[in-house]
Amino acid sequence: MQRLEQWFGMAALALYALTGVLAVFVLGTLIVKGVPDRTPEYIVAARAAAEAAAANPDAGAEDTPASGSAPSPEPAVEMAAAVDPAAGEKVFAKCKACHTADSGKADRIGPHLWGVFDRPVASVEGFAYSDAMAGHGGNWTVEELDAYLADPKGDIPGNKMAFAGLKDTADRQNVIAWLAAQSDSPVAADALSFAGVALASADAAATAEPADDTPQIAQIAYTDPPEPGEDEIARIAARLEELQAEIPTLDYQRARYLPIHNQPEINAASDQECLACHQEILDREVRLESPAGLKSTEALAWYQTLDTYIPQDETGQSNFHWRHISSPLAQQTMNLQCNFCHQGNDPREESPDLVPLRAAFSADATSPEFTLRKMVNPSETCLRCHGAMPDPEGIMGLYGEWPEIRADLEDQTSDDPTLANGCLSCHQDLYRTNRHNVTYLKAAGIEELAQSGSDTCYGCHGGRAWYRISYPYPRHPWPDMDPTLPEWAANRPTSSDERFQRPAN
Repeated sequence: MQRLEQWFGMAALALYALTGVLAVFVLGTLIVKGVPDRTPEYIVAARAAAEAAAANPDAGAEDTPASGSAPSPEPAVEMAAAVDPAAGEKVFAKCKACHTADSGKADRIGPHLWGVFDRPVASVEGFAYSDAMAGHGGNWTVEELDAYLADPKGDIPGNKMAFAGLKDTADRQNVIAWLAAQSDSPVAADALSFAGVALASADAAATAEPADDTPQIAQIAYTDPPEPGEDEIARIAARLEELQAEIPTLDYQRARYLPIHNQPEINAASDQECLACHQEILDREVRLESPAGLKSTEALAWYQTLDTYIPQDETGQSNFHWRHISSPLAQQTMNLQCNFCHQGNDPREESPDLVPLRAAFSADATSPEFTLRKMVNPSETCLRCHGAMPDPEGIMGLYGEWPEIRADLEDQTSDDPTLANGCLSCHQDLYRTNRHNVTYLKAAGIEELAQSGSDTCYGCHGGRAWYRISYPYPRHPWPDMDPTLPEWAANRPTSSDERFQRPAN
């Protein structure tokens, strides 16, 4: 019996020793190989490329990082830290010009989005979808909405939605979460899964071909016209000195016939030369009372209601030339020279009936050859900036006048210019043409000021409809421009007037 007990004791010691050896082996294995990876499969797939690059090639096991190596980098796919439907509602302000998302289910230029989440694509009864959208099929799942909102034209080529897309991942996820709640059967944000979005994005990133750097259109950067060079400054100074010496010898009739007042010399005239005789246009003070008896303190023009308006003096008013040349707004956004408006006023040509082979004033009502309106042709001057859209509701799909609906389309407290300026909801990336890059405007100044609010845009393209036409703005091409020409854009030029074009940088 004693021997049996000794044998059992020795067996127990051996078992303890074996257990200790196994424990050391297991511990060593864990140290060398690390704990088992229980990361969900979709995250593993998204990180596969990064982990493969960081893996130890000598480890002998697939996807096994070397001992002591740095943690695998985060996947290249951008994901929102936390979905925020309230933030998504603010993002939706970019969509309100074309879509509603309330229970009223009213269609605008685009179909209503009430209940859009998991709804069959192109299923709003009575809405005229494009052939591309109608033939797409499927439902508006998280994955479908994310892909479409990121690149509407690229995801479903040929569809009619004129929106560049939401490039920020968090914006897309937030607005999808908000839309999911706008339904008779709302889906809570925490019930949504964006895992498939991350996986699809990772796969696309892994197989994507190098980007084509070839520009789609000849679109130049928004810059201000350059300041005159030394040679130009010297030329202007010499001409001004010559003119100032001649002015004392002129009477009214001789002054009227100075070559500088007529073509072609007027095209090269500088503001300094014009103001040598006409400085009073900038020094003129606003009348306290008009000839009709209207007091300046009681007058209110539409442009005085804009955020961009700054009065010239204590009357609250400003005269025409000050607003267009000397005001803070003009200094930042305009580069108007005297000869932009005043193209020559030869008294012999002030009536078309006295000039052989010239068309009569009434021959071309859209762009008359002559006008007696202060020697200036509004069609070639005022309307280059003040040509209000002829039908904002029919052409742009707006559901009312801008002053009435702007509050629905913009958040003026936002740092995002596409929310602070409702015009940029559509015009930030699309419909942005090169028309501001002309000699008489400061394109960079316009872009900077537009970040703070839509009054910068509305001051020219809205408000009072000048004269009797809407100026046929050149319709420069933009990225992903729809090749179908709408009826209202027929016969429009596709580039700015050659006289005012600036060379590409």
